[in-house]
Amino acid sequence: MYYDEVQELACAILGLNYDDLVDEGRESEIEEKLYEKFEISMDQFFNIIEALLPFTPIVQAALSGSKYHAFVNDKECLMYVKQKVEEEGGKK
Repeated sequence: MYYDEVQELACAILGLNYDDLVDEGRESEIEEKLYEKFEISMDQFFNIIEALLPFTPIVQAALSGSKYHAFVNDKECLMYVKQKVEEEGGKK
């Protein structure tokens, strides 16, 4: 799980455009808006997402066929944060 994926998920939740904020060097606005809405820092949000990720549905990537736990946006067919599902025997 990568920090920028979690920032992108935060933007989706907050109705912000991640690409515009990054292109304009305004990533700090993500944490500001996150605090305004939920009174948590980006680090706290990251920890929450990390804890919840194993409880998300398993989805299969269209091209690779790999299976992931992921926060998804069905309308846009996006996986914001994903973690490869461990196969039986502990393989990823």
